[in-house]
Amino acid sequence: MATYQTTYSAAPAKGLPGQIANEEKCNKVSRTVESAAGIAFGQPAFRGSGDHGVILGGTFAATGAGSMAAGNTGAATITAAPAVAAGAKQGRYLLTAVTAGATAAWLFSDPDGTELGEVTTGSAATIAGIGPFTITDSGTDPAIGDQAYIDVTYTANAKFLGLAVLNAAVPPLASGASNPDLYPQYFTGAFMTMGQMYVTAGAAVVDGGDVYWNPATGRYTSTTTHIRIPNATFDTSGGDGDIVEISLKLR
Repeated sequence: MATYQTTYSAAPAKGLPGQIANEEKCNKVSRTVESAAGIAFGQPAFRGSGDHGVILGGTFAATGAGSMAAGNTGAATITAAPAVAAGAKQGRYLLTAVTAGATAAWLFSDPDGTELGEVTTGSAATIAGIGPFTITDSGTDPAIGDQAYIDVTYTANAKFLGLAVLNAAVPPLASGASNPDLYPQYFTGAFMTMGQMYVTAGAAVVDGGDVYWNPATGRYTSTTTHIRIPNATFDTSGGDGDIVEISLKLR
């Protein structure tokens, strides 16, 4: 019988990327991989084009559309197509005038209702990856309660589905790789939509922090310029290259 391993490190990894971390509530679904490069264990998968299809995420891309609410007292306008950077959430951002006049202040909230700061009429602003955008007094001054919207639509990574679950039964690739560590194209893989998983950190992360994914390295960080994994939280701390635990929809 062949010998597979003859040396062992003093501190073996506590887990492997894509490994289910514990027996907390967990849900997995089966989906067919559409991406030619496959989807590596522990990597995020997004809804594909075919029925029950998934694709590997890529570089962030999104559009922003500014508009004013119907029925406003004032005649203010807002930048029609503000830029959107990684870290921004998909959905409707809301601006509500909290003072009146030519330099009215507007409270800026994200799609989850979290207040992010204030914007002043006539001054360009960039907040949470949205902007620059400007609310302009175009005639009748804004009044308290007037509202504006910025609708963010993802054009890449649009619909996060889950995280690729490690499966030792996945066959080697046709290229001859003996340990592919991924689901190849057209393979039906398991993807965790809820639960605890081990992944590789790409920078220092802390317990309780929001989870972002760097498509360039395939690692997870707290850097808001990377791809945000919705409803995911770091459950352990670590540094670049460390195996850390993330919680999906449980915290």
